[in-house]
Amino acid sequence: MAGMMTGLLLLLLVGVTVGRVVDLQKRILGGQRCDDDKHQYHVKLVQYEGTDDFLCGGTLIHKDWILTAGHCVPEGRTTSVKAFLGKDRDPETNPVNIDLNSIERHEDNPDIALLKLPVSSVLIPADLPQCNAHPALGEVQIAGYKLTTIKKGKKESHDSPHLLCAKMDVVQCDPRICSPPEFNYDHIFCYQRNEVDAWEGDSGGGVMFNDRIYGVHVSSVREACVEAQAMDVCKYKKWIEESTGLIFP
Repeated sequence: MAGMMTGLLLLLLVGVTVGRVVDLQKRILGGQRCDDDKHQYHVKLVQYEGTDDFLCGGTLIHKDWILTAGHCVPEGRTTSVKAFLGKDRDPETNPVNIDLNSIERHEDNPDIALLKLPVSSVLIPADLPQCNAHPALGEVQIAGYKLTTIKKGKKESHDSPHLLCAKMDVVQCDPRICSPPEFNYDHIFCYQRNEVDAWEGDSGGGVMFNDRIYGVHVSSVREACVEAQAMDVCKYKKWIEESTGLIFP
């Protein structure tokens, strides 16, 4: 009888351990599903070039404007950009076609961009940052549609049918190490958390602090750097105001 009880306890412990590991992987690697009534400002951007598509994120910061990463939008005329806004971002619905002539890029840094909508959105935009209350060291939230899994020790990403949210912590970093060489990241901030990361396809999404957009996600954790990176929206305050007519608080 004692042996049976011991065996049963071991089985229960194994079950609890496995359950915790599975929950941990779901929570950490794939993020958690965002609340349905929030993040209506998050935009899914898709490039169509023949039969190919490329997924990125963006943030509605005004009824007429989306803020995203520059590498998420094409410079040529061989592709088209489609934006999916609101809770229902399924590609089967009617997306908004972005006119490539309406894309604004910062002249000194090509990896931040504004996209003008051809028709004003009725959704509530994200709040702009209070630049005197910058999250120098604080918890930020990222979101995206890439579900990350690990197979045989390697990360793989898959499209998620739901918007996923995760939290990370702002940390100090060395831009000379963390910045990809193809872009001049003079104005970035970094964030990390053990076993938490965005992935390919999450670029361009907003990095939120106190429900305000403070960053544009541009790079996930890479071999050379243990932090993820975002363009600091406050550093582009003047450019955004001049391009859109918005006024920062």
